[in-house]
Amino acid sequence: MPQICFDFDGTLVYSFDAAFNALQSVGPAFGCGDLTREQLQDMRGMHVRDVIRILGVPLYRVPQLARRMRAAMRAELMETPPVEGVPELLLELDRRGYRLGLLSSNAESSLRDYVARYGLNQFDVVIGGTGLFSKARALRGLIRREGIRAADLIYVGDELRDLDAARDVGAGFAAVSWGYTAPEGLASAGPDCLLERPGDLLEHLVRIWPSPHD
Repeated sequence: MPQICFDFDGTLVYSFDAAFNALQSVGPAFGCGDLTREQLQDMRGMHVRDVIRILGVPLYRVPQLARRMRAAMRAELMETPPVEGVPELLLELDRRGYRLGLLSSNAESSLRDYVARYGLNQFDVVIGGTGLFSKARALRGLIRREGIRAADLIYVGDELRDLDAARDVGAGFAAVSWGYTAPEGLASAGPDCLLERPGDLLEHLVRIWPSPHD
């Protein structure tokens, strides 16, 4: 059965403001200088590895920075509703019989709290706590767990590292234009589709897969 797996930050919920505020709060402890909102916007076309290099954070400290960032962002994200059109998309995908997953570097408890708060009850699988650069391993685990072919999985995300992970395992990738990475940067990397709005995903699926309930 085809499976659609979603990233969280920047994909289901607009997280740029929360990420900027968290970086302002915890970044100085990791050697990050003052960063304006405009400077962070300018980095939206870059891979996260390049952003880390510009911020000047030693690689061995990146996992700790990521944990601190996620903790600092949690409260603000919990108060941020899903991207407009996402709840309706999930309802329609579920109605049509697609299995839905949520896979993110955020803590699983945070993901479950969020989807419960906003009534996003359509997810069959919720996987949290993936490392910043270990989403490919998590996707492989999902493929084994679900007993599906990689070609029957589409990962929906907003970053170049999400695209890298999908390509590493042989899954499809749908890029969203409203997340962290600028649409131009995502488009140049060659996703299977670039979504201008959540409903575009359904149109893409209709072209490549019949609905399981059709």
